[in-house]
Amino acid sequence: MKTTFNKLVGESRESLEIIDSHTLKTMIENKEDMAIIDVNDKEETDKRGMIQGAFNVSLGTLYYKADQEVPENFKDNRIQDRDKKVVVTCGLGLCAAIGGKLLKDMGFKDVVLLEGGVEKWREDGYELEK
Repeated sequence: MKTTFNKLVGESRESLEIIDSHTLKTMIENKEDMAIIDVNDKEETDKRGMIQGAFNVSLGTLYYKADQEVPENFKDNRIQDRDKKVVVTCGLGLCAAIGGKLLKDMGFKDVVLLEGGVEKWREDGYELEK
């Protein structure tokens, strides 16, 4: 059976907890211990900005930056703790769903998808940081 982007997104979403912008805003205000990862490419996040406290790990590099079995210089130390809550986002939440499932498959226990991504965050009246 042929795999498509939309099929990957749909299957990935089924495996994730999904939260809205207001829930994430409350989590940020409550200073919850979490990592907020924007999986868009750096050029996009630099141009658009990111949610407060988020950091960029593009989907294409997430495969090895979150891996614990690669050389140290390949890893991103901010995403090595499998027990820490991870909120995954991107422009619309589509690539973030794929990234979130990848993290779950890699052993992350608490992975959450931001519904509608950064665009919905902005529509809901929240600011982005550049």
